[in-house]
Amino acid sequence: MKTSMRSLATATLVLMCLALGSTQVLAGQFAGYVRNTYNSEDMVLIPGTNWVVASSDATPGKTKPGYLYSINALTGEAQLADSNIAPSSAGDPECEPVPLNHLATSGLALRSNSDGTHQLMVVNHGDRMSIELFDIDVEDVSLGFTWTGCVMMPEKAFPNSVVPIGDEGLAVTISFETDNTHFTDQLNRREDTGYLLEWHRQTGFTTVAGSELSMPNGLQVDADGSHYYIAAWGSQQLLRLPTSDESGEPILIDIGIRPDNITWTSQGTLLIAGHLQSPEEVFECVATDAEVCSIPFKIIEVDPTTMSVIRVVVDGESMSSFAAATTGLEVGDEIWASSFRNTKIARYRKQ
Repeated sequence: MKTSMRSLATATLVLMCLALGSTQVLAGQFAGYVRNTYNSEDMVLIPGTNWVVASSDATPGKTKPGYLYSINALTGEAQLADSNIAPSSAGDPECEPVPLNHLATSGLALRSNSDGTHQLMVVNHGDRMSIELFDIDVEDVSLGFTWTGCVMMPEKAFPNSVVPIGDEGLAVTISFETDNTHFTDQLNRREDTGYLLEWHRQTGFTTVAGSELSMPNGLQVDADGSHYYIAAWGSQQLLRLPTSDESGEPILIDIGIRPDNITWTSQGTLLIAGHLQSPEEVFECVATDAEVCSIPFKIIEVDPTTMSVIRVVVDGESMSSFAAATTGLEVGDEIWASSFRNTKIARYRKQ
């Protein structure tokens, strides 16, 4: 008996949905690459523009190519960002600038102001553990960056992701403390290793109650500042936690991937990129000087209201075109995927 291609596709989709519980699989088609970027662990889109900023983390044993990229989403051209250095006016008053090519950048966040200006927050694991702060000037053919200060991390705290809160504050996930000698064993047991910190210029750091998780990673906050969304990489979970100014119960869900960064879509849903291997397998590549880590991944979409997985947006389990995604970012009619260890950014058409 002959089976039509449509019937075969439908049957395949049903089987995939059953395998993922009730999650719909509508994975985007590969559309190409943004090249000449290295270890772009995170990305942000400058609102109202075609500019994407991508980070650039370090690779053991290799010369660092740069600290930030500005990418024209229309042309796909990526350039190493240049920056002015202004007297420190944001963050810690005592913060001193460091050579910008000494930064090893990962998590990114934007504070977009009503006057059209933007402050870029950058998690740095280079010569110091810090959140570096830049003002961004959107020009016709480029982005202008000006370093304006930093927030130094508490001793032993390893920062991962950051979001702006209030007028001058920020929140940052601490994945672990650097003197933790049982970190990997704790991850395998899904035990808590880190927490969320809030920082305000007047009061410094405070730990957010109820934020303890197994390797807190990606972080987002509602536009109204009511809830945090925190990725628990070690336990493959997502936590919705009321912010310090709000009441309510936290909600913790299993999502079937080791979630890394979290971004908002234009529809008000969350995109979460995550890995499909054990901590040992991921860390083994992190410790090498490999240009690409062959780690399967998925990018999923989550409804922040119901705290349920809507669908798989990008299926990188077979890694046919790309691997080790850490961020999924909506850019026009595409989803871009960046990676903590790769030489390019992948682009997928939205479905």
